[in-house]
Amino acid sequence: MRRQRRRAVIMLAGLMNAFLGTNIGYSAGIIHLGLLEKHKKSPNVVFWAGALFSSLLCLAGPISSVAVNALSCRSTIFLGSFLSFVGFMVSSFVSSIEIVVFCYGIVAGLGQSMIYSGTVLATGFHFHDNPSVATGVVVAGAGMGVAVFPMFTEFLIETYGIDGTFLLLSAVSLQVVVFNMCIETHELENNRKETSMTFKMKVELIFQELRKIFSMGAYLQFCISIFCWSTSVNTSVLLLPQYYVSTGSSHTEAAILMSLYGITGCFSRILTGLAASDPRVDGKLLYMGSYIILGLSTFFLPLIGNYFPGKVFYSLMLGIYSSNVWSLLTPITIEIVGIQQMPTAFGMELLIGGIGFLIGPIIGGFLYVLAGIFEMLMILTMTKSESFQNRNNMEKTVEVEEKLISNNVIEVKQLHD
Repeated sequence: MRRQRRRAVIMLAGLMNAFLGTNIGYSAGIIHLGLLEKHKKSPNVVFWAGALFSSLLCLAGPISSVAVNALSCRSTIFLGSFLSFVGFMVSSFVSSIEIVVFCYGIVAGLGQSMIYSGTVLATGFHFHDNPSVATGVVVAGAGMGVAVFPMFTEFLIETYGIDGTFLLLSAVSLQVVVFNMCIETHELENNRKETSMTFKMKVELIFQELRKIFSMGAYLQFCISIFCWSTSVNTSVLLLPQYYVSTGSSHTEAAILMSLYGITGCFSRILTGLAASDPRVDGKLLYMGSYIILGLSTFFLPLIGNYFPGKVFYSLMLGIYSSNVWSLLTPITIEIVGIQQMPTAFGMELLIGGIGFLIGPIIGGFLYVLAGIFEMLMILTMTKSESFQNRNNMEKTVEVEEKLISNNVIEVKQLHD
């Protein structure tokens, strides 16, 4: 009973860490407007500040994994909170946009990544026997910020300006330290470390783990699927408000529709974690099935997207079936590579997802310029890779994916013609 209470405290502390330490990224657009107001002569440089801050949550995954391997999950969260605090605080006192790009975009962005990775990995260690529910609760904390932090940040900017906002956000980031005190270093983390190892030996060990995990066909194909969904889903989410407005909705209606996406995504992460915790339910089946349903919903969006009820339906489907993947990454990763290689594998998954988040909108923008219609962008959502239950069905799954991609290429050509 005592162990269960301790794990419950760790899970709730992880939820608060994710809520306070990783949700500021949802306010990047609001902060961007505040920076533009202050630095009107440098709009291109201001863009890099928000882009780096948002992307580093995933792109800095390998760096966060190195910190976890070298230190511990708890120490990594402390370090991330300190970096976020310093990045935001310095940004509030400087007048140079270049320094803001470095402090806010890179330093604070790296801190956010360390908080997220350390929190999720700590949850994975403490709930390694059944991580689905705990991971779902923790990542739900990261999803709650969709409805809270943009409005909170807008209030701060209107009341205190962008400099005062940075200063107060630094205080918010520092609150992670309070909840991180409740997270213990698990014995599995201690077993992974050898105090006699030099830094060079630790680096060599990390590269050995990378070679080992990427030699696993299931993990390699799992990473390919992560790249596919991160590329396509981020494109859809980024351009969806513009699509809603272009089909007759007001800006207020578009904001409401995107709020529905965020709220349903939060509940989806918890419910998916509960479902995956059932030993009779295969997490990989949930992972694959979610994107099959989302792909079909996106395929029919041009038919229902001109009507407000259809837009509500699609926003709900997008929130339910695109957000739940964050609850499944940890249990699927543990199942494929094992608990010992989980930190390194999880860091690479975040890196691959971050690359997809970056290049997806670029590809989507190119297709929109090429074709001039939003429907072509949504076809990207159909190109979802699937992870595999074991090595015996890998070849069959690859054939299915090749057929899906081939069908998408034909569909794009038909729309272009």
